[in-house]
Amino acid sequence: MDRSVELDFRLIKTQFDLNFVSGNRTRKRMVFIVRQERLDDVKRMRLMEAAVEEFAERGFDAASYNKIIERSGLSKGTVYYYFDNKDSLFATTVEEICQRFLHTIGDLRLPDTKEEYWATAWEYHQRAIRFFSENPLPGRVMFRLSKDEPFFDEYLKNAHERATQFMSDLIARGQEIGAVRNDLPWETVHRLIHAMGRVLSSDIIEDRDVSLENDEIKARIEKFMKMMHDLSKRILTPEEVRHV
Repeated sequence: MDRSVELDFRLIKTQFDLNFVSGNRTRKRMVFIVRQERLDDVKRMRLMEAAVEEFAERGFDAASYNKIIERSGLSKGTVYYYFDNKDSLFATTVEEICQRFLHTIGDLRLPDTKEEYWATAWEYHQRAIRFFSENPLPGRVMFRLSKDEPFFDEYLKNAHERATQFMSDLIARGQEIGAVRNDLPWETVHRLIHAMGRVLSSDIIEDRDVSLENDEIKARIEKFMKMMHDLSKRILTPEEVRHV
């Protein structure tokens, strides 16, 4: 069974203290419970689609649980039985989006030589372009998560790290084979690239604009990914290699 489905229906009861401020808002304690019993596939799909639309348009804080339920066409009793609150549904939605992203990245292999490194990085960005172009609303949720990454609770942080694990491994491999600078730990390099992605996505993607046509969304995503690839190459290539 797909791991994201397993997550939805095993009993989860977790609490995280999130004593931080996001903008002018203090995030409340996250509490989520997901029931063990299986939700009908059709109903589950309707609920997930409604949740993605609402979270993509409004973000987690502003999203309305009642609006999600209304969009899904399901009864409140049904939704509240399987997802105790908005936190529960959000956690499951994020997990499913991350799994879909990983499926798109697929079996991309880490490079063995310096010559292969940037071709592999470009292929990763091309697959990411395909995911975000084909899944604009789930992609918007992921971009929102990326912007809020410093404020993640532990559960959402783990889900996001799984989605970006290939890039972490790619940076570490790049240092091993001499394609990536090693004067900084790979964790620092990864945080640097991730921070750059947050800044560029805010400038290029404009996640608050939900009225964009698909072609415009794709064009912006392609611009973002190409710029990420170009700047990553400029920043990460060791100095001795740049001057060869």
